Amino acid sequence: MSLLDRRGLLINAGDQCVVDHFDAAVDDVLEFGGDAESLLVKALEVDANFLLGHCLMALTNIFGNASTGLDQAKHSIDRANRVVESASDREQLHLSAVKAWFESDLTLSSRLYREIQRNHPTDLMALFAGHWLDFYLGDAKTLLGRVDCALSDWGDSTPGYGYVLGMYAFGLEENGQYNKAEKMGRWSVDLNPADAWGVHSVTHVMEMTGRAEEGVEWLQSTLPGWGSSTMKLHNWWHALLLHIDLGDTATTLDLYDRRLVDDDRVDAEALVDRVSALARLSLLDVDVGNRWMVLAKLWEPMMFDARSPFNDLHALLAFHHANLEDLAQALMECVRKKYDRTIPMMRVGALVLEGVDAFFRGDNDAALALLAENGYRVNLIGGSHAQRDLVGQITLEAAVRAGEWASARTILQERKLKRQSMSYAYSRHCEERIAVGRI
Repeated sequence: MSLLDRRGLLINAGDQCVVDHFDAAVDDVLEFGGDAESLLVKALEVDANFLLGHCLMALTNIFGNASTGLDQAKHSIDRANRVVESASDREQLHLSAVKAWFESDLTLSSRLYREIQRNHPTDLMALFAGHWLDFYLGDAKTLLGRVDCALSDWGDSTPGYGYVLGMYAFGLEENGQYNKAEKMGRWSVDLNPADAWGVHSVTHVMEMTGRAEEGVEWLQSTLPGWGSSTMKLHNWWHALLLHIDLGDTATTLDLYDRRLVDDDRVDAEALVDRVSALARLSLLDVDVGNRWMVLAKLWEPMMFDARSPFNDLHALLAFHHANLEDLAQALMECVRKKYDRTIPMMRVGALVLEGVDAFFRGDNDAALALLAENGYRVNLIGGSHAQRDLVGQITLEAAVRAGEWASARTILQERKLKRQSMSYAYSRHCEERIAVGRI
C-alpha cells in the first residue's frame, strides 16, 4: 500500500510502522548515529518486500567505497530487485542509483540521485546520498548546487531541515564562501546539536580561515552533540589538525592515541583519518613510534580494493611509512592493472599514486613532476580541501628535497594565497628550509 513518510512523500510499504522505522533510519544516517541498520532490520521484519529499506541498507554498506560491506550491499540489492516491478518510479530510481554506486559508476549514481531530487526535492535520502557522492567525486560545484537547488522546497517546519543546512554549509565552504558557510553551519547546529556534519562544516571554515584556537573551542563546545556519533573520529581528526597548526605535538599524539584509535573502527574511512594524521606529523619530522606498522597491518585486507584512489592513496602512505615495500608495490601493481583510465577519478588517481610512490622511492624529481602536473585536478580523487592538502604537502616536500628552490617557493606562495592557514605548521617548516636552501 502507499503510505506517507515524514515529509509527505509516498512510499510503498506494508504497514505505517515500516515507514516510521525507515524515517528514523534516514535521520540516523544524517545524524551519523550508527543505528540505521538495526532500524532497517525492524522495518524489513515487518515487510520483507520494502524496497526503499533494502536500498538504504545497501547504501549504508557502500558508504566509504571499500570492499568490506559489498557482500551485504549485494544481498540488499538482490532482494530489492525481486520486488522492483511493483515499485514507484522514484523507488525504481533509488534502486538504479544504488546499483550504479555498487558497480563503481559514481557519476551515473550521482546523476540518478539528481533525477530523483528534481521531482522530489524533499527526498532526504536522495539528497544525502548525492551529497556524499559529490564529496567522493571531489565535485565542489555540484556539492553546493545540489543542495542549493533543493533548498527553496525546504523550511523550518520540514523535518530534517537542519541536516540540509549542514550539507549546504559544507558545499559553501568547499566553494570558498566561508562567511555564509559558517552562518549556515551554526544555524544547523542550533536547530539540532546532534548534527555532526554541521559541526564538521563550521570546523572546516575555521581551519580554512586560520582560526585554529577558535576551531578547537568550537569542537569542544559542541562535543556533547557529536561525541558519540560515527563522525566522532573524523571530528577528532580535525581537532588534531588544528593542534598541529598550533604546534602542540604532545596534544596531537595524545589525541591520536585516545580519540582516533578505535578497535571497533577498522573501516577505510576511519583508517584514512589515522593515516592522514600520522603522515602530516611525519612530514614535520615527528617521531610517531610503531604507530605506522600497526596501521599498515590494518590496511592489508583492503589493499586490493581498487575502488577508490583516495583510499588507495592512504593505504600506500601507510605501507611506505611502515617500510612494507612489498605491500606498497603490490598495491601499485593492482592500481596499474585494475584502474579504468577512461574514468577521470581513476586516471588522475593513478598519476597521483605514481607520484607519491616515486616520492617514497627517493625519486623526488619524478614525484614533483607528476604531483605538480596533476595538482590542479587532484580534487577528482575525492575528499575535501583539508584532506587533499596532504597531497599538496607531499608535492612541496618533493620540491624541497629535490633542491628545486624556485618550484618550492612558488608552491609555498600558492599555498599561502589559498587560505590564511594552509597547514601553517608545515608551511613554516618548509619556509625555513627554503630560506637557507637546504633540506
